[in-house]
Amino acid sequence: MGLFNLGKKDDYGRQRRVEHRGRHLRASRTGGVALRAQAEAAGVNVTANTSTGFRVSGTPMINTQVALQNGRFVLRGRYREGPTKLNVSKTGATVSTRNALGSFNWIKPNRSSAKVAGVQVRGQNAAFLQMIYMLFVGLAMAVQVLIQALVVLFRLGVLLGGIVYRLALATPYAVAVTKRRFRNWRLARRVSQGMEGLEPPISAWTQEALIAGTALVLVAWGRERDPDEVAQAMQERVASNSETWPVLASATEDLVAVAARVQRLQDNDAEQRAEAPPMVMAALAQRMTEKAPEHTVSETILQADELALEDGDRTQRQEALIEIYADFAGIRFQEPEEVASATNATQSQPESAGGNRGPAPAAHGAYVALNTATEQELQNVPHLGPERARELITMRPITDLNQLTAINGIGATRLDDIRDYGVTLD
Repeated sequence: MGLFNLGKKDDYGRQRRVEHRGRHLRASRTGGVALRAQAEAAGVNVTANTSTGFRVSGTPMINTQVALQNGRFVLRGRYREGPTKLNVSKTGATVSTRNALGSFNWIKPNRSSAKVAGVQVRGQNAAFLQMIYMLFVGLAMAVQVLIQALVVLFRLGVLLGGIVYRLALATPYAVAVTKRRFRNWRLARRVSQGMEGLEPPISAWTQEALIAGTALVLVAWGRERDPDEVAQAMQERVASNSETWPVLASATEDLVAVAARVQRLQDNDAEQRAEAPPMVMAALAQRMTEKAPEHTVSETILQADELALEDGDRTQRQEALIEIYADFAGIRFQEPEEVASATNATQSQPESAGGNRGPAPAAHGAYVALNTATEQELQNVPHLGPERARELITMRPITDLNQLTAINGIGATRLDDIRDYGVTLD
């Protein structure tokens, strides 16, 4: 070993205790100089030391030593778990903790030790140094814990803020959906109980009467007008544009009669005047799904809406009536955002050299080839239901999109919708 451990470091990087521990000679600042001799036999150690005297010792169990030193009984036990150690002797037990400065005895502080610049300090001075050291260590740990807690709180705040933000965005939609479902539930109950004054009941109406009733409710009641006042005008407008509104045209003869029926419903009970439109629309939509083909169910409300728009922008009541019809008929209309996205994609395409617009990129991810698509594939194109899809197939080959105007119900406006959807002639 080096002379008096000079230059040697312990596990904490400090200068080891300045001492000499030879086989027969030991010297240190606190213990002085002593000569010693040691022998061992049958697990018993015999030690003679000029400073501490004569000692006989043994180890009956791990970390436990019993001895007779100069005629006195000695018991020592050292039981360690990490930096903390339990010390047992015949005078009692103490607990000490080892740290970078030395060791602090929690039960008997005067037995603490500290090492500063390689100089070992014991007793009260060591206890004082240890307490100062542990105070600073404790403060440093507290600051570290505080910083970690603040980081955790910050992350938690960000997480909660994100949740609150999402809830704030979702709340209006959730409230609207809840109100819509409650309204539909209430309407379904009222419809199931029947509507007094409506003869014959809607369940007995023909398909044409249902179509006429849907159009009248939306166009007349949607603008708070009496159905019998607008029925005749509607009949003339639809008849003169039968190619544009073929489904409505099939019910023109029923408009006046149906107008009289629904008018009586309001006249018989003034309290039902506000409740009648949504109730009748819900009942019509339910019955339409039972009597009419799926294509006719959707085309009825779409054509009725087009007819209503000729009188101006939709009213709030008309918006609500269309929504009720869609809910009770199981129809999903394209959201405004989806329409805007598809429109923007279409408008971004340059015109061809001939001035005609080429096929727009299909918002659904693929073009529909009019000359090769199946009947089912053609029905994915706006305004092409089963009947129109079959009629288109009989017209093949299609050499110009304008040929589609020959199909009953396809006008210039609907042709633009079909072109914007994304179709080709290949």
